[in-house]
Amino acid sequence: MSTKAIGRQLLPVDGIEISASPGNGLDLAQDGVSLATVGAASAVAQKRQSARRPPYPKQRRDHPCACRGRLRNQGLRSRSRPPPVAGITIRRKIMHAPTATPLVRSAPPRSRITNPGALLALHPELRIDQDIYNINVTANFGATLTASETWQQIATHDGAQKPVHLYFHLPLCSYVCRFCNYVKRQAPTGAKLDDALDHWTGLLIEESQRYLRGAPWLSAARVESLFLGGGTASLLRPRHLARIMRHVQDNYSVIPGCEATLEGNPDNFLADEVSDAIEIGFNRFSVGLQSLDSKVNAFAGRGHDRQMSLKSIEKLSMGGRPFNADLMFGLPYHTADSVRDDVSLLVSMGVPTITIYCLRNADRHKMGIGNQAAWNNDKIRQRLHDQNLFPTLETTYAMREAMVDVLLDANYEPSPCGWWSAPGSYPDGNIPQVSRNKWQNYDTMIGFGPGSYGWLAGIRPDPIQTRNIADISAHARHVESQSTAPLASGRRLTGAEAVATALGFAFKSNQPISVQRFARIYGVNLLSDEPYAGVIEDLMAKGLLEPVNGSSEYLKPTLDGETLHEEIITTHIHGRIGGVVAAVCRR
Repeated sequence: MSTKAIGRQLLPVDGIEISASPGNGLDLAQDGVSLATVGAASAVAQKRQSARRPPYPKQRRDHPCACRGRLRNQGLRSRSRPPPVAGITIRRKIMHAPTATPLVRSAPPRSRITNPGALLALHPELRIDQDIYNINVTANFGATLTASETWQQIATHDGAQKPVHLYFHLPLCSYVCRFCNYVKRQAPTGAKLDDALDHWTGLLIEESQRYLRGAPWLSAARVESLFLGGGTASLLRPRHLARIMRHVQDNYSVIPGCEATLEGNPDNFLADEVSDAIEIGFNRFSVGLQSLDSKVNAFAGRGHDRQMSLKSIEKLSMGGRPFNADLMFGLPYHTADSVRDDVSLLVSMGVPTITIYCLRNADRHKMGIGNQAAWNNDKIRQRLHDQNLFPTLETTYAMREAMVDVLLDANYEPSPCGWWSAPGSYPDGNIPQVSRNKWQNYDTMIGFGPGSYGWLAGIRPDPIQTRNIADISAHARHVESQSTAPLASGRRLTGAEAVATALGFAFKSNQPISVQRFARIYGVNLLSDEPYAGVIEDLMAKGLLEPVNGSSEYLKPTLDGETLHEEIITTHIHGRIGGVVAAVCRR
């Protein structure tokens, strides 16, 4: 067996033994060996591990990011923890060392659990079914602010000379996917489409102008990343893209090398759209493939087939700029084999970043942040369930694991969680700048367009979340007839709520989490102050979080933590630290 295959074995976790029962129903087939239970898998794997594990490779210790993939780059899947650090004493649950930066003693070596069913069996609190799900990028807690109160916070924010991310949302699509619950509507056709694109380009620029007039700091903030999304932003013609880009460059302080992303569908990247956008100033792209199986896409209501998807990848590759290709798993007619084949083909084509998303049939309209998808409709959803078209949770996670196996074999790295990039795709940690701004650094983000959200954050201890009017017509009428920004509401986060939000974003970034940064901005010690310390220690004991290079100055999700990052953020970080487990959307 090659060393690469070792990571496919399921190893015991801190002496925890799992046996077969009607409750877990675990059945593994690893390396051609049929294993009836997780316990049996552990026993067999333990023997193979001791007999076949090669000596540890020499590891770099000179950078907080050095632990990422150090075993994987040697062809190993397992992620062993560093040895205990000397000088540590245990007080209650929190571990301290007599140094300026507390050190956390690592648990015994732990390997990645490659069977998702086993992972969920070990951590049943993280089992969240598709129809009971409420993951949200913004917190559902905090003191609610009115639109005018939110605007006052925006106008007086101390953001000059500080990083900012800009997001423009075009709420139009050539077709409306049956799973999509984002703010969008079907675009008109023919000459009316050009009129609609002219209209929305003007509305977005006018909304931006209102922020510039009412919040003078914004023109002096450092724009480090820009994202045009939707909807389908790539519906915009070159003249519309040029208008928006010229507006940004003329009115904002755009740093040299600012990452400017254009998002679209394969059917929008088949001719000269990529080269035209590059000439205008865009230097990164995002394409929503979702599947390379034409049957899967047709059932989901998407307007492109396999050949169009592959041609769009060729066009994007010819542009010579980084881009990500989105794939979903858990859609009707998906199988583990089909999603594995999709990823394998994209890897062979040299796609820099492959983003993998689970189907979550959440009604974002009920959450106040989106539209209702067709599959959110009770009757439609029930009919699909009756026809067994929605995969089970275990099958869905098996699909993810099939995709991840291919990505690990090709040395792709997840950063942020779910975004897998080939080595060297991006500088400084191999993470796109948009993700560094939004998630890792929690920098201020300003969103324009219906349903857009944002926040005033960065180094302030009381972040303000902002949310625009989500109704598309109402948003347009507001911009056309009133002089204020089309805000719907806001939230002020303080104390543990602010920490939970920032920590959730930091976990999602899958970059080293600086303990000192949380002490500096929020005045808390994640390793000794409650409720943070208990959650951190619990996640480490479960093998979902680990210290970087044996020192707790930086913490980082493990590969198991990356697998369940949404569930961890919802249950442990937002729920236990933020103090609120939002009411789930039951459908």
